[in-house]
Amino acid sequence: MSYRRRAALVAGSLAVVAGIGRVAAGGPTGSLRPGFVIFVGVFGVTLSVFGLARGVRADTHVAVLPNPAGRDVSPPENDGFGGGSSRLVKDYRVAERLRDLLRRALARERGGDTDAAEDAIDAGTWTDDPAAAAAFTGDSGRGRRLRDGVAARRAGTSRLGYRLDRAAARLRSLMGLSADDADPEATATPTSLGTHATGRWTGFRALALAFVGVGILARRPGLVVAGGVAVVALAVRAAARVPDPDLTVNRVIDADAPSHGDEVTVRVRVRNDTDRTLFDCRLADGVPETLAVTEGAAQVATALRPGASATVEYAVRATRGDHAFDAPRVVLGDAAGTAERVFEPEATGDAALSVSLPTTDLSMPVRSSTTRHRGRIEADSGGDGIAFYATREYRRGDPLSRIDWNRYAGTRELSTLEFQEEQAATVVVVVDARPAAYHAPADGSLDTTVDRAVLAARAVADARLDAEDTVGVAALSPERLFVPPSGGQAHRSRLKTVLETSSAVAPTPADGEFYVGPTFRWLQRELPNGAQVVCCSPLTDDAVVRVLRYLAAYGHPVTVVSPDPGTQPTASGTVVATERVFRLAALRRAGIRVAEWRHGESLPAAIERQRLGWSA
Repeated sequence: MSYRRRAALVAGSLAVVAGIGRVAAGGPTGSLRPGFVIFVGVFGVTLSVFGLARGVRADTHVAVLPNPAGRDVSPPENDGFGGGSSRLVKDYRVAERLRDLLRRALARERGGDTDAAEDAIDAGTWTDDPAAAAAFTGDSGRGRRLRDGVAARRAGTSRLGYRLDRAAARLRSLMGLSADDADPEATATPTSLGTHATGRWTGFRALALAFVGVGILARRPGLVVAGGVAVVALAVRAAARVPDPDLTVNRVIDADAPSHGDEVTVRVRVRNDTDRTLFDCRLADGVPETLAVTEGAAQVATALRPGASATVEYAVRATRGDHAFDAPRVVLGDAAGTAERVFEPEATGDAALSVSLPTTDLSMPVRSSTTRHRGRIEADSGGDGIAFYATREYRRGDPLSRIDWNRYAGTRELSTLEFQEEQAATVVVVVDARPAAYHAPADGSLDTTVDRAVLAARAVADARLDAEDTVGVAALSPERLFVPPSGGQAHRSRLKTVLETSSAVAPTPADGEFYVGPTFRWLQRELPNGAQVVCCSPLTDDAVVRVLRYLAAYGHPVTVVSPDPGTQPTASGTVVATERVFRLAALRRAGIRVAEWRHGESLPAAIERQRLGWSA
């Protein structure tokens, strides 16, 4: 609205108020007839009704800034039950898998008697919880249905879903699973850029007309005066305008070579460079999706005089890789709150954060399969070394230092000493970064299962490079990644960079589909003959188990480091956790080493806890 139109509106409003006030005060009305006065009153009331109806139908548009503090940096839990299916279909899928797992768990508890376990489930005698038993026996009376229905409504689920949750709690107890839970906060969707009317004054114009119309019809001067005051407020609203966006935003990241897991402080300063006071100024910094705010707030709402500034300070938890900050989002509102302008000013100062993987002092044993290169693995053959292996007959050309002189002194027969030769192993560390491997932690921590798998891969690679083995890195991911085995400091730096920055093992899943068959054939072609595989995987489904068993069948010794995904204690989460327990047992029965890395446990402690039970 132009300045002339605003001035005319204000002047006209004042004239209307003056006239209405004169009439309300009993001043001269000239030649106005009663019929005309009634017509004006009815006309005003009618316009107010239409205005109120229009206001009810109108959409309000209040800018909503993103809330980085409430962001869940972990992908949602992948349970494989079909997120797009109806609740009833999902409940029946959960019930089918939960019943099978319960049968296996009860059979294991009762010495392998699957028939007895099946009978107990059918009869409901496997638990003393009638709601849990009814999940598989059906409704057991009207009273049971009523009680479970009321409890289900309180929990916000179906009757079957409630019963499955109760049955899952019993299954978790049978399997010794934890019951940690986490409720991620919902995040708001930010408003699109541009200028928007807020709609906060919707219906106020109709209210002013209603006051004037009813006051005229009822001959109530007070109502007419109130309508005049409303007209003045509308004039003020029309004269208000959204300030021009002229702000300076500076961001400073207080970090000196941060490692994964460190807390990093970020400071954002916004300054008003206009010549007007900003009565409503809101800012939210563009925190990357892969970082989470752990302390403070990445937002500010304030008023700024010309030349004044405000500072936002918050802390984020550093996550491996390179993180580019987005432009901050700013909302400026006018003094009357009628409109808002949303824009993204360019921030000066720091715009990115690079985070490295920490080092871990780890002793990671591998199998005795070796290469022809020298290293620290004891080979099953004699040669140059330090540990005695065997004696053999003397051969021309054997060095004098290898002759068994003690035996020669007693028998006058020459023999040659052989020592156990130490050779290098070829190790390929495989990171499971399939979309199904990304699980949100249930204990409130910020590391996903793939984050922990990458940390384990870095530790294993460093440990085997320290042992003078040749080490490579691969990824089970929609985006293929393979670094051939090698050694040396330059190769160590290369592996570190790949694990920190490759999109195949990024903090969020790579785009595309993962196929077991083609991936196995590709990996089998890339692996050197006899190479050992150390796979870092949460073992969240059977696909990765098939790949590992295929590799073992093709002559590659396999070791698994499995970070616990920490599923939630719901029925579907219990199914996922229990199936993982059975996968761990199946791998061990197949002769594959498995180190389960539990939440709250260090990786060296997890490997040391289980290595005593590993065979050579």
